[in-house]
Amino acid sequence: MAVPFLDLKSIYNEIRDEVTPEINDVLESCGYVLGPKVMAFEKDFAAICGTSYCIGVSSGTAALHCMIAASELPTGSGIIVPPNTFTATVEGIILAGMVPVFVDVESQTWNLDPEEVASFIERNRKSEGITDPRTGAEVRAVMAVDLYGQPADYPALESLAEKHGLMLFEDAAQSHDAHRSHRPAGSFGIAASFSFYPGKNMGAFGEGGAITTSDESLYRKALSLRDHGSREKYFYDHIGHNYRMCAIQGAVLGVKARHIHRWNDQRREAALRYGQMLGGLPLRLPAESPDSRHVWHLYPIHTPERNDLMVFLREKGIASGLHYPHPLHLQKAYAYLGHSNGDFPNSERNSLENLTLPMFPGITPEQQQEVADAIKAFFEA
Repeated sequence: MAVPFLDLKSIYNEIRDEVTPEINDVLESCGYVLGPKVMAFEKDFAAICGTSYCIGVSSGTAALHCMIAASELPTGSGIIVPPNTFTATVEGIILAGMVPVFVDVESQTWNLDPEEVASFIERNRKSEGITDPRTGAEVRAVMAVDLYGQPADYPALESLAEKHGLMLFEDAAQSHDAHRSHRPAGSFGIAASFSFYPGKNMGAFGEGGAITTSDESLYRKALSLRDHGSREKYFYDHIGHNYRMCAIQGAVLGVKARHIHRWNDQRREAALRYGQMLGGLPLRLPAESPDSRHVWHLYPIHTPERNDLMVFLREKGIASGLHYPHPLHLQKAYAYLGHSNGDFPNSERNSLENLTLPMFPGITPEQQQEVADAIKAFFEA
């Protein structure tokens, strides 16, 4: 039996009768940018995230850039960030005129390690502030990434941020409807960014993103920045961007917001089944923190034989993925930061050993058993 990595068609078929009239409303109105569908979605998603505000934008990368730019950090500020993430996380930092400062991750969750952050701060604190030894940037913020669908340890990161006067951001691109310590993803720090790329837990029919915050000042500036820096048409207070959300994506996401919790419950059930099916094999299985609602955007296993296992599964008709095979500090684009192999061992191990298995709402026990049987056959061979 072939097993896909993701089944977007089944999700579409499930909501087809709900989403079609919503899209038709947009087409009949000929209002294709922002508008009432986007505003309704923003209200619903802010409620999911437990925040006062949500700003719909054109992509997750736009959300990252706009969020940091709206924070009014001084240009050139250093922002602590993990190296094992998609490049958009760091692109947002750089596009906003800030400096990425890499710090390693935990070996269990693969999220930014608060102990490593604390150690970095203690090593690099000077009378004038916390200074990145590689770039000379004054570190003024931290941005964690909710990798694979599990929020980072925000209670610990919030304590560090408060103690040292740092701003805290959340890259929640993979954690729609997740929780940590009974608080929803999107509610931590001053602001959070989301991606609605089609493959996300809550994906648009194209590109889309959002910023969530309860800080009114950041909200007002982000609204302006997404629309060319304007406060009203033809009046510009800032140099902005065209980051407006398409009305069709607002309509689609408004429908998906009604289903996200149930879909994530299905992912959680599937993750539990994988744990039972794969237990006892020479694999490192993913861990859920006791105070988390992990939403399993991805299900990563870890093995030094990752590459051979991926080929074996492909030959059996089973799709798998690599998230992410090359940590950012070793990428050509970030070579100017001067890092080398061995600087961040947990991030590097994650990149070398992770393999993500098929995971989507509605994945059947039979499909998962096919995956598990193939993995067992690989190790038996």
